[in-house]
Amino acid sequence: IVEVNLPERSMMNMSDEPPPEPDQQSLNLSLAITSDYLVIGARGGFQPNVYFKEMWTFRCKSDAQLITYSTEDVKASVAAGKGPKCKDGKEMDSEKYIYEIESIELWALEKTSEEDPGRVIWAVYSSQGENVPDSVFVDGNNSFLAVTGEGTMGLTPPPSLKKPGAGVAVATLAENSARKLKPENAQKNIIYPLSAYDLVAKDLIAIHTQFIDLDDADNIIIVANDDTQFDKVISLMDRAKAAGFTKVNLAKLGG
Repeated sequence: IVEVNLPERSMMNMSDEPPPEPDQQSLNLSLAITSDYLVIGARGGFQPNVYFKEMWTFRCKSDAQLITYSTEDVKASVAAGKGPKCKDGKEMDSEKYIYEIESIELWALEKTSEEDPGRVIWAVYSSQGENVPDSVFVDGNNSFLAVTGEGTMGLTPPPSLKKPGAGVAVATLAENSARKLKPENAQKNIIYPLSAYDLVAKDLIAIHTQFIDLDDADNIIIVANDDTQFDKVISLMDRAKAAGFTKVNLAKLGG
């Protein structure tokens, strides 16, 4: 474990400039997570922050249904002495609600500045049921099928974002995944907030492909605070490994 301080943000160099000196022939890739954004660092620079809104999805014991709340709403409810409410109207235990968390989601935000609260970006996902997202879709240009939401903080799905129908060619972030949608699969697709994990995953795949010839092309350091939930660290490790970074190290975010 090492301690890492994030320097001033700058753009990562992925241009056609002359290669660095031999002793700088390293990718030095890192992926840091803070309380409100993810950021990829490499070769002395940083890509733009990927801002997110943290959401907790619960599997209620009372009705076995899934329900999602922002962390702010949950904490406000607990501070008032009440647990989050389930779909059947019953409250979770205000002291034990954390044990009913099914997943921690990071909804990607579009922001015009660091002060901007941002708006949720919506995308098209495959799903196996219960409106739970599985794999995010990209088009033939490897761009997400995504649109910024409407209303307060973009929490309303944008009407302009349509699910692709049967026979339409789509792909996921997985290699060689392009295919035409079958009718039975097309009807299962859902419109859901784009995951910040998927945003950085797409960038990691591009970085690994571009710098595959470097000696440390398979290395990545996941940087997090001591209080970062382990679920988030595991999710980042999974995305990194899927992108080709098989040698993953963990580091503490300092300063």
